[in-house]
Amino acid sequence: MHPYISILTIFLAVLMAYRNWNVNKNTIFLSGFIFVFALYSLIHYVLLINKDVFLLAVFYNNNAPIGFLVGPLLYFYVRGTLFDNGKLTKKDLLHLIPALINSISIIPYVLTPFSYKLALAERLVKDAMVARTFTVGLYPNIVNMIARPTLLCIYTVSSLAMLYHFYQKAKKNNSIYEKQTHRMLVWLSCFLAIILFAVVSFAVISYLFLREPHPDLQLLLNSTPMNIVGICLLMIPASLLVFPELLYGIPQINEDEKTFFLQPNDFTTDRKNTSEKETSNEDVDPRFIELSESILVYIKESEIFLNPDFSMEELSRSMNVPKHHLYYCFNSILKIKLTKLRSELRVEYAKKLIEDGLLESLTLDAIGNKAGFSSRSSFQSTFKEEVGCTPGMYLKLKTEI
Repeated sequence: MHPYISILTIFLAVLMAYRNWNVNKNTIFLSGFIFVFALYSLIHYVLLINKDVFLLAVFYNNNAPIGFLVGPLLYFYVRGTLFDNGKLTKKDLLHLIPALINSISIIPYVLTPFSYKLALAERLVKDAMVARTFTVGLYPNIVNMIARPTLLCIYTVSSLAMLYHFYQKAKKNNSIYEKQTHRMLVWLSCFLAIILFAVVSFAVISYLFLREPHPDLQLLLNSTPMNIVGICLLMIPASLLVFPELLYGIPQINEDEKTFFLQPNDFTTDRKNTSEKETSNEDVDPRFIELSESILVYIKESEIFLNPDFSMEELSRSMNVPKHHLYYCFNSILKIKLTKLRSELRVEYAKKLIEDGLLESLTLDAIGNKAGFSSRSSFQSTFKEEVGCTPGMYLKLKTEI
């Protein structure tokens, strides 16, 4: 069961990164953590249980550095989610030092002939205990076996401490009961609890492996605790695919974004009334309700929707607002997709041009281009979807009236 869980978890991690990297780039750290954790687990299962000499010669010790990336990726994800900032600084490079040291350590082994690696693999297949005493780098392999779970445990505890301090601060600011913040704190608490459980399980298994003269590897790696941990790790990417709102993180407003808190006009009234029916002010930070109204005002008054290439990326750059904040506003507050809003505004603009008599100097295709549509077919189909008839039929109806 264990290898299938690892393979499925790797697939879900890649899928999660592919689908959501443009929503919140901080998700890359989470996907990377899940991917590396599952891949490292799968490699060890294949090497120690399958006992394929060739695979053992190819992968043994060559993949060791990735085991030191699990902790930093976990820490970066939790920190980025709590403080709404997934950017790395120069100081963050210090977290990569263990992986760098290990990479340098295994250079002599990497450069050895493949025949030497095959001979070592045959020894490992006959007696896995060789891994405890054999030195393939600048220091004994047992150092890696102890250092990896120890560092991951330190990073997990540090992440839990950071989460606790954030909770205390949010509680004092009376923001802990906001729906999105509460949901994210619950998610992070469960997530870190699962990871801590996994780390403890691996630590116990490592201890048993080092303590017993001839431990049963099959029994250790297929034990009930390991299967439970595998299922829990599988649930992490699956839950994010089922509940994508968790990817929005904990939205926070910075000073730069406050410049876009404009007064709502008539354009926002209908959309605001619709969103208020489905979203309670007690559940959403009022600043994001205000930001949502400002987004609608900005899109209409700047007429940015007339740009054929208008997208969430362009809106993010123009308003200097992170994309995951925009996704949060559109999906959780405004209850409309940007593509739908864009179509509505473009069609309304085209209708206004037709009603203002611009057809005397412009063709219908030119009006479509002026309204932001990139092609005639797009203009025709979108107009019919929004109005119920084609632009030509709409013009005819207006003429008859």
